[in-house]
Order: sequence, then C-alpha cells, then structure tokens
Amino acid sequence: MKNYFLTIALGAIATNAAWAGTYEWTSGWGQGITENMVDDGNGNTLNISCPGEDEEESDVRAYASIAGKEYSSKDDSGGFDVIVDGKTYSNPFETNCNACASIFPGFWKALRNANNLQISANGKTVNLPTKNIKKTLLPLDSKQNSCRMTW
Repeated sequence: MKNYFLTIALGAIATNAAWAGTYEWTSGWGQGITENMVDDGNGNTLNISCPGEDEEESDVRAYASIAGKEYSSKDDSGGFDVIVDGKTYSNPFETNCNACASIFPGFWKALRNANNLQISANGKTVNLPTKNIKKTLLPLDSKQNSCRMTW
C-alpha cells in the first residue's frame, strides 16, 4: 500500500514538472524570486525572474533558451531580443541605465498584450506561445508584481 501512494505521488510530481510552462505562461515562486515562464515544447524558453520584496537591490532579469543555447539579460554579450507583434525590443530586460529603463514600461505593456511573441539571438528566432500571458504577467503598477527596473 505504501508503494502505491508513493507511486501516485511521484507520478503527480513528474507530470506537473514536465507540464509547467509548456505551451502557456505560468508563474511560480521560490527562494524569494517570482518566475514567469513559457516554453514551446521544443526546449525554447523564456523565464522572467522578478525579486521578492526582501531583495531591495535586485531588478527584473530574464533568461532564454533559443535553439539549444542559453542567454541572460544580464550577460555581457548583449542578451537577447524579444519581438512582440513584429516590433523588436533589443535586450528589453536590461534596465540598468536610464535610457534602458525608460523603454521597459512600454515594452512590458506590449508584452502583456502580445498576440505574437518571438525571442531571438545570434541569428536564431523562435516563436513562443502567448496563452495566459496577460493573466500571468501583471501590470507594472500592480502591488502583486515584484518586477522592477534598476532606474
């Protein structure tokens, strides 16, 4: 009987872990960070990480996997681009300069309302789902949204 319940519990965990974020936007929280994630089922992913209230000196960061290569918005190589409904935003999660931060609110609003979403780096571009994006990515002025800019 113990093995039966253990098998059921492990199966549920494995199923949830494999499904989380696939084909639709999901949000999770762990170790003081809110993670907003999506993947296309082919290993291409976007993870927008936002610090919790206790992380005063941290700002929004994003990580992407495009055609098997990993990218970070805080990477010295220039991060990655996000294409929202045909408009390209160059490394939009880098907000550690006044000009960069001034673009972020408009980008975030466009991202929340996206019909078509792509990420791109080093000549590779992939499509990502937008299902549940507006529900998952809260407005910047929402008290529940911990995503913030450096400036």
